[in-house]
Amino acid sequence: MFNDKKDSILQVNLNIRRGLDGRLMISDHEHIDIVMLPEKNKVIAFAKLDYSDIIYETQNRLFQFLVDKGICDPKTIKGGHVYGSFEAEILPLKEKQIPIEHLFALNLQKWIHSELPALQMDKKYEESFTDMLTDPDENDSTELGEVPQAEEKGTIPARLGNRRYIGGLW
Repeated sequence: MFNDKKDSILQVNLNIRRGLDGRLMISDHEHIDIVMLPEKNKVIAFAKLDYSDIIYETQNRLFQFLVDKGICDPKTIKGGHVYGSFEAEILPLKEKQIPIEHLFALNLQKWIHSELPALQMDKKYEESFTDMLTDPDENDSTELGEVPQAEEKGTIPARLGNRRYIGGLW
């Protein structure tokens, strides 16, 4: 993968931004944002939306991948200072031929590409579930078909308007 030639170029196709302080912010994953702090040798994973079991499992897979590749120290994985974040320390480089940012980006691209099939399957499942609820087939439909709109339906008469249930006043 790496050549000894100086003219070899390693290319990474990720949505990476560099912050003013030098941090790398990667937002390619659907569930989490990943931040690498090179000056502190630290990786942090933030939840994009609400924190849930899916987010936790995604962060767990990310840090397990980074530990398996020898990038992060498993003893340093812990919850971050921000709700729903996890962080770990990056192991120091023994040989400084390639910058740690480049190695991290290459390995992160491999992890994100390994996540794509599962993310696409989740998206297809959500779409089919939404279609099933909004446009059911004949087997899942009632024989009534479309129910027309009416002024009054059910047992609550429309002429009462908004009721107030305040301390016995009616």
